Amino acid sequence: MVCRCRYIQECESYSKKRALYPSDGIFVTTPQVGNRSMVNVVCEVKNAGTGVKGVTVKHEVVYDGKTIASVSDDFVALKGDFNEFTASVELENCHLWSLETPSMYELHTTLIASDGYVMDKKTTKFGIRNIKFDADEGFLLNGKSVKIKGVNIHHDLGCMGVAAYDDALLRRLLKLRSIGCNAIRTAHNPHSESLLEMCDSLGLLVMNEFIDEWKVAKKKWITERAKEDAPDSISIGYTRYFDTHAEHDLKSFIRRDRNHPCVILWSIGNEIEWTYPYYWASSKDNKGFKGLIHTGDPETDNKSILKEFNRLSGGKDDLAETAAVLAGWVKDVDTTRPVSSGVVVPSVSRLSGYTDVLDVVGYNYKDKYYEIDHKLYPYQPIIGSENVGQLFEWTAVADKKYIAGIFVWTGFDYLGENGPWPARGGDCSFFDFVGNKTARGHFFECLWKDTPKTHIVTIPEKESEFKMDADGSFTYTPRPGWIRRWEWYDTRDKWKYRRDEDILVQVYTNAPEVELFLNGKSLGTKKRSDFMEHNILMWKVAYKEGTLLAVGKDGDRILSKDTLSTSGKPCRLALNCDRKTATDNGYDLIHVEVSIEDKKGNTVVDIPSDVRIILDDKFELAGLDNGSPSIEDLNINVINNSVRTYNGKCLFVLRTIRGKKGTSFVKVVGDGGIQADVKF
Repeated sequence: MVCRCRYIQECESYSKKRALYPSDGIFVTTPQVGNRSMVNVVCEVKNAGTGVKGVTVKHEVVYDGKTIASVSDDFVALKGDFNEFTASVELENCHLWSLETPSMYELHTTLIASDGYVMDKKTTKFGIRNIKFDADEGFLLNGKSVKIKGVNIHHDLGCMGVAAYDDALLRRLLKLRSIGCNAIRTAHNPHSESLLEMCDSLGLLVMNEFIDEWKVAKKKWITERAKEDAPDSISIGYTRYFDTHAEHDLKSFIRRDRNHPCVILWSIGNEIEWTYPYYWASSKDNKGFKGLIHTGDPETDNKSILKEFNRLSGGKDDLAETAAVLAGWVKDVDTTRPVSSGVVVPSVSRLSGYTDVLDVVGYNYKDKYYEIDHKLYPYQPIIGSENVGQLFEWTAVADKKYIAGIFVWTGFDYLGENGPWPARGGDCSFFDFVGNKTARGHFFECLWKDTPKTHIVTIPEKESEFKMDADGSFTYTPRPGWIRRWEWYDTRDKWKYRRDEDILVQVYTNAPEVELFLNGKSLGTKKRSDFMEHNILMWKVAYKEGTLLAVGKDGDRILSKDTLSTSGKPCRLALNCDRKTATDNGYDLIHVEVSIEDKKGNTVVDIPSDVRIILDDKFELAGLDNGSPSIEDLNINVINNSVRTYNGKCLFVLRTIRGKKGTSFVKVVGDGGIQADVKF
């Protein structure tokens, strides 16, 4: 199956070229970074002809379309062999790559024979930047402290599956960046090179991950999360190829991606301890998968843990040995970035030797260990490599300079790990399958961005985990079950209930205080400092039809507002398209977001509508979805290109048809004959 772009390069015959650059054979580094920077280039050349060849390697550094520096050297390329040539060039008045200004340079490399014949040319994009992970200072970019506000993403694109459409991927990255996200972890395999190119240009950091299992397969499940009831025939993944392919695959992965300034970490694995029972069995608090989610105090009886580990492992630890080999292979190719891994049993992995080979230790769901392990291992930087999207995960690192940051699970809903029918995903993200911002996404936007924001959600008190006490405070009683840590609080984006029903109005904000109004009447002002346990301001309100208004304030100064109104009957469709033009190349996408609205423009979230799209010959349908985590909510009809709205919304993804030019008219039709059209 080919799900990413592949290209055939048209060129002269191999023998006529005489010498050429092998794939990913140019490596650019910036050992000195500042207003004056040093750029080093390592260039591999393959002599494809006969005899000894005199060659000239010419490098030109280009910024904003202009050549700003060049260097060339003459070499002798030995017959039939790879030849490695190095060069350095000093640049003045440099534009550094950063989150705010992700400046990119180009290196144009030309290979010239002694008779003047141009044998090969390559263009390599790079950025000038310095990265450092420090055990006390956290992560530094160009000498400045940066707290990593990251998310994990899978490589699927929802209704389009794993086909790597650049337009769909860019749309997702822009949405993530819009809520304050500044980093991506590629869970748990190499993603497309397009993703890295986009992160380069957008100023997003990347923890670039190799694989999810090594020599021992991870158990999979079918009927229930963590039940591990899948047969071995479908459980075995990369394991079957590890011994014969791992070195080649890992080194090729590093070579492909090493020139991207966005890449700040190489991750060699994720939760590998799962596959070695003597790891989690050596820890009294980690008995099986559900026990891995440790919420109590960290284990500190290292002597007992190590004794049990040595007994169970028989004195031989394949995991730590394999980790050392993988880390060595990374360093064979790139020594400019640290090696990391997503560790899930640090109480054991710290003692076994596993983490000894890591430059930065990634902690999966182990915020309780940050402080104690910083004291026990003060020489080794720590990062939260996988974290639930809850407030406590962020507060655990926000005021600890020595923790580089976190990567929340996950940025977007993804296909898989869905549990029993009719679930189709994990429902634990900042954005749903189609890109609608979830309540969790709004909440973290308030945490991660300084831009003033206030957002209202509601829930009947009888359905909520929060209950108001007699004194006006709120008591929280979480639902039982290990999966609860990944789930968000039950909320709804609507103001439409039974008259006088007790509704909890919850407000997310980064303002110091919020005043809540219902139909123009103030329901009181509350301070965020009084709700710091959950960072959610709450009111208990007897429902009345109308409009809620939340005003974020700092004293008398209004910072932000949000409204939530009672919706009426559906009367129109609102279309929002992410672009108005597209190229007839067969790859360009247009995302058409559809909302069902009443006559006042309120989204009608409680009356589902079957919506279909009518296309002409300029487009075809690449996908349709409504974002629901349940398959039963979709009601997709592939014959007439229709899908049922969820919370009043749905999405159609249009793909251009190669060679079909001209104006296109697209119509969208909902229940009751309401419709809208758009011209491209």
